[in-house]
Amino acid sequence: MKKLCFAIPTWNRAKKLEICVREMARQIIELGKQDEIGIFVSDNCSDDDTPKVLARLKKEYPFLDYCRLEKHTEARYNFESVFQKADGEFLWTFGDDDILLKDGLRMVWHVLNTKQSTVIHAGNGWLKPHSFKNYDGTVLEFANSMGFNQFIGWMTSVILKKELILKMMALPQWDKYTEASFTHVLGILHVATNEPAVVIDFPICQPMEQQTAEDIKRWEMENIGWRYFITVEGLQILFQFGILKEKLKPMFFKYLTYYLWDRFITNMIAQELIGKPFPSKGWDLILAMADMIDDTDMAKRIRSNTISAYQLCATRNTLINQITAINTILNGIINETNKQIFEMGWAGGQK
Repeated sequence: MKKLCFAIPTWNRAKKLEICVREMARQIIELGKQDEIGIFVSDNCSDDDTPKVLARLKKEYPFLDYCRLEKHTEARYNFESVFQKADGEFLWTFGDDDILLKDGLRMVWHVLNTKQSTVIHAGNGWLKPHSFKNYDGTVLEFANSMGFNQFIGWMTSVILKKELILKMMALPQWDKYTEASFTHVLGILHVATNEPAVVIDFPICQPMEQQTAEDIKRWEMENIGWRYFITVEGLQILFQFGILKEKLKPMFFKYLTYYLWDRFITNMIAQELIGKPFPSKGWDLILAMADMIDDTDMAKRIRSNTISAYQLCATRNTLINQITAINTILNGIINETNKQIFEMGWAGGQK
């Protein structure tokens, strides 16, 4: 078994995949660790040039292996395929549209061989500034101090022991966790809450480009917007099973430059405004986050903002329904009063 294996689920991104793999291979060869570091790609039955690209790359890099699913399926099953088949003590799940930055592998390899950790965070080059230091702690400590999204939310930043991943997928709750957009976060918290972790706060990897129209289309296909909310149901399970024993720090819910509950409130309102409302339980899930944090003042603010937003949306819907009913009546009056009564022509005499 190799010490480390890049695990790449892919679908219809042949050009980006080739760029991604070639940079990984270049750094593996630069380190001279072809026998200890591998690359495994699981192709979700792509219909572009992905099969040709993989065949060509395999000839150039013998430490690359890949498989192809028989038919295109949900992203979940492609991730599970790569988790099961990638050969490594540690798996670095890597997006096919992400790129390894200069000396990124060298820094991760050093940590792998000098630290006793089961979870490693590799810094996202876009999330600046960096402290250019390494930090030791536990999974929960980092989730509480960095935010679960920044720490383990972006999968390309996460390096895990494979035994942890297999343990995650064997959980009775795994099917429920896969309903959420942050499936892996729930799984990691379930099996490794208090496990040792390392944060490498250097620019290690990053997306190749900003979010594209194609990315948005893929998110819509996978219903990612609503599945963000389902993550809260997974956290509720972790509390119910006593895996999360104490309330979380508000920073646990940090999402980029704001809190996750603020994003959710915004999303609930936005979906109402475009006429495609999310399920109403979204409001309950926002309130559930208020119950999970240890800051009573902030929890009170979350509840106040959520209830106000809910009431305003409800009032808007009531007004829209009333306006619709009024418009129906007015249109009926117009139709009634606009009926033709007389025939055209002069009516001053009789035939």
